[in-house]
Amino acid sequence: MRLEVYSDNHVSTLVGKGVYMYQGRTKEGIRKLKLREQAKIGNPIHLEKRRKRHMKDARIRLRGGARDRAMEKCIDFKLKSYKDLPKVPEYCPILDIPLYVGTKTSTDNSPTLDRIDNNRGYIKGNIQIISRKANQMKSNANFKEIEKLYFFMLNILKKNAKS
Repeated sequence: MRLEVYSDNHVSTLVGKGVYMYQGRTKEGIRKLKLREQAKIGNPIHLEKRRKRHMKDARIRLRGGARDRAMEKCIDFKLKSYKDLPKVPEYCPILDIPLYVGTKTSTDNSPTLDRIDNNRGYIKGNIQIISRKANQMKSNANFKEIEKLYFFMLNILKKNAKS
């Protein structure tokens, strides 16, 4: 005999003496959830709360964006919580510029989530937080191009030092 228990828009099944197994939301519960989520869209109070939360810990926004990109590109995503991401460093480990979260738009100093090996997904050990500027430089060029740029700039500096 299966006994289903309905409470506050959720369904549970009695599986043993006093033991219930959660089954999920009822149709009414799903309808109410959708209405609550719909009410958040474009709501300035909700947006302001969200913005403050993201400024407090940028990893929340970084994880959400990574999840969306992973679904879009069909790549691995194994970060259950924003706490699975490394802490946001004070300075970019590549360019040594300060990292900070802007108020409305991202800047060169904004923290971004970078996949170390782009052939792997967003998984622990393959992610780091670097500046937007460093991430763009890394994503727009391969290693050989960056090496060529480095030696070019080095030669210019040497010529200027001799002058």
